[in-house]
Amino acid sequence: MPIDRLRPLPVEKLLSFRRNPDLLQQHRQQTDEMEAIPKFLPSRLLPDDEDAKGARRRMADNDEDALRLPPPRRSPVSMRNLQRELYSPNQCMNALKVMAAVLTICLVFTTIPLLRRQTMQENDNLRMILLWNEPSQVEAPAHMECGCLVTTSRIHNDKAFDAVVISADHPYSFEGLGGVKLHPDFYVVYAAKKPLSSTQNPLTNFTLPPFNLTMTYRLDSQLIWTDYYFSHTNLARRLKWFRAPSKSFADDMPASTVLRLEAELLKKSRLAVYLVYEVNEETLPESLYMEELRKYAELDAHDNCLGTDDCSHYHFMLIFEPSACPDYVPPQMSMAMDKLLVPVLIGGGNLTNLVPSHSYISSQDFATPQDLILHLKDLANNPLEYRRYFWWHSIYRLRKTSQPYCALCSLIQQAPGGHEVRQRAYSSGFINWWTKYQCPNRSTTFL
Repeated sequence: MPIDRLRPLPVEKLLSFRRNPDLLQQHRQQTDEMEAIPKFLPSRLLPDDEDAKGARRRMADNDEDALRLPPPRRSPVSMRNLQRELYSPNQCMNALKVMAAVLTICLVFTTIPLLRRQTMQENDNLRMILLWNEPSQVEAPAHMECGCLVTTSRIHNDKAFDAVVISADHPYSFEGLGGVKLHPDFYVVYAAKKPLSSTQNPLTNFTLPPFNLTMTYRLDSQLIWTDYYFSHTNLARRLKWFRAPSKSFADDMPASTVLRLEAELLKKSRLAVYLVYEVNEETLPESLYMEELRKYAELDAHDNCLGTDDCSHYHFMLIFEPSACPDYVPPQMSMAMDKLLVPVLIGGGNLTNLVPSHSYISSQDFATPQDLILHLKDLANNPLEYRRYFWWHSIYRLRKTSQPYCALCSLIQQAPGGHEVRQRAYSSGFINWWTKYQCPNRSTTFL
């Protein structure tokens, strides 16, 4: 063993080497023929430098011989196992996955330029609507679902605007309109949701207003613009007339709707509620009428009907409307009907063909506030008669306008139709449209 080479010799043997040098020579020859000491032995077991060099030379020769040897051959069983592994379903699936990944990457890099080009073309064809004086907390433009970009910024990517909407519900002027980049066939839209009797008169300071399109609550507007509207249950088109009311609450009403309404009506425990308003000279008639009503019933006032206190436990909502403008429906009417309260309109105008008949109560049908309160109490104590005010749920639906400018956008996108509407606007004239509409004096709507 190589380790015997490093073992210390007995003293007797060392002395024999001194007496007989031939024995020493034989011992050296024998040790030279031993195997080299492994490299992993500690330093104290390593041989002399000359012996280590000789061992390294022998190992190098052995490495060269190993390199010259041919590679080992696989056995037939090993070859079959290798072929079975190469052609297994898992290997095929992995190859298909790699190919699919490569094709996906190529497809992505191919479609990116096409998408960019398509986006640029859509931006070029995008219709622009400018809200001239609409107060907005969102400064960034917003895309509408109907395909138009509505913005309050008067300069947007140097693009021309197709329509400028001027809201009569807020103060406005035409200063700066000439500096806005406009499309050759642009619209200047007169828009209003509030009664026109309370809005700014467009003929006071302007001899020839630039409006060539009307978008208001009036039925003779080129575009009717309201927050809520009635339609059939299965069709979202705005209705302009309603059939006579049903004799029974549940006539032509689905069973699921009947159960839902009955469950909601059972929650009602209070008589009436109204929304608070600012008391001033303009609201003086409302305050006087309210004082008369309070003499005969306890009425509650709320700031709003949002959140947990949604006013659903009241039978009626009192709605004071000082104006009697034709075609105008107070927004609180729609809010009350949406929350399954019967609206009680005090004042207001004629709502025929604006809301279903026998869906609300009008103060004009009663001689005094006392008669009105007595009627409300009778209905609250008569559930069968009270439920008849919800007959319209069987065939009609109250819808909220989620995208108020989509109708305008659709008109802009209709190339031939838009020109026809514009010509009709010029031929009839905005001045004639404005002057033929009259709102009765508010002093005649109350006591």
